[in-house]
Amino acid sequence: MAEFRFVHAADIHLGSFLHMDGMEVHPRLQELSRTAAYSALDQICHIAVQSKSRFLLLVGDIYDREARSVRANRYFAESCKKLQKQNIQVLITAGNHDPIKEYGELFQLPDNVHIFQADQPEMVVVRGEDGEPIAAVSGQSYGRSRENSPLHQHYPVSRDRIFRIAMLHTQLESPKSYYIPASLTELTEHSGFDYWALGHIHQPCILNETNPVVAYPGMPQGRDFGEQGSGGCWLVEVDDINGINMEYKVTSPVVYLNIFVDIGCSELRDVDNLDQLEEYLISKAHKTIHEETSRHNNEVFLEGCIVRWEIAGKGRLHHYLSDDPQGCEQDIIQALRDALSGQTPFLWTDSVTLRTFNPVDDDMQSQNPLLQELMDQTLLSLREDSELRKKLSSNLGQAWTANIDYEDQDEESLPLDQHTFESIVEDAVRLILEGLAEGGES
Repeated sequence: MAEFRFVHAADIHLGSFLHMDGMEVHPRLQELSRTAAYSALDQICHIAVQSKSRFLLLVGDIYDREARSVRANRYFAESCKKLQKQNIQVLITAGNHDPIKEYGELFQLPDNVHIFQADQPEMVVVRGEDGEPIAAVSGQSYGRSRENSPLHQHYPVSRDRIFRIAMLHTQLESPKSYYIPASLTELTEHSGFDYWALGHIHQPCILNETNPVVAYPGMPQGRDFGEQGSGGCWLVEVDDINGINMEYKVTSPVVYLNIFVDIGCSELRDVDNLDQLEEYLISKAHKTIHEETSRHNNEVFLEGCIVRWEIAGKGRLHHYLSDDPQGCEQDIIQALRDALSGQTPFLWTDSVTLRTFNPVDDDMQSQNPLLQELMDQTLLSLREDSELRKKLSSNLGQAWTANIDYEDQDEESLPLDQHTFESIVEDAVRLILEGLAEGGES
């Protein structure tokens, strides 16, 4: 087997915007909202060139909409021309956001680009610099925004002793089957391929490490808090001795983060005014920026972080925060924006949520060990018993849904993920304890 490299990317969503609260008053953020996805594409191409990759796989949703914008289509065509000059082939399967249309692209793509057709699966053989075959890539594009058929079951498989790749834009294991129904077991038991290059899920993950590799690259640039963390792509190296080596390469100039702060921590336990809290938050913000800059490893310039702060826990600060929680949240937001939004890299505070409670709860718990045991057992049962959790979720009302589908979001329902569910339960426990404490004092 010949030694070579390739880049596996997906879900660039050119033409989409970053979402953040308050950016209308900040021109720099408005510009980044429009350009971040294009910068991520630039970085993908840079990685392919610098690593001397033979080809680039783009597994669906290059564009955010079926109706490609002129800017997005032109930008992508120009990017492919730059790769053509470096003799890098670009293999594309269209996804549910950008299914193949009869009229094709707005601008002509160069000869190094191959878009898999939608009416039937096909296979492309990639050759090395010496002209010898090094890989066979199979795939099929979406012809419409929803694809209920298991297209991959009909992929052609090369009989030659070369590396075999299957490109598949799928939701995988989803209870719905709008996006090519498939299971991980089905892919891992398929003997025809060495690497399943997946797309559609916006978080990176390796679902199977070898024989075959099954991997999602995630989104090169997140657009909201449902797509947190550094976005990127996989740089894959194949050789006879070491097999398959995968390295995750960061491509996102902007990172979305949730930051949790416990007012009961050693630094805040005895703090009794908002000035000291804000100083601590600014210090934590600087540490966060340093960590994210280090994570980028100088591979891509970090423009900044967009952050949601969750301030929780038990401590003296609760008395100051609880009198006017909304006023405190707005004051902290403004203080953090004033202190951090003008620097490079910036940190923009999208929101602040207060979930603090009274330290008197500790006394109530120590005085009522049976109550504490009951609370602990209830929380443990809710974490481990899926049926009990499902029953409680249904009792929360129709405003919440645990069936989260980011492609088909119900605007009338709120997503009930694990973090939100546990926060609701913990808040309920806190209210019970505070009520008992108040009753004991009267």
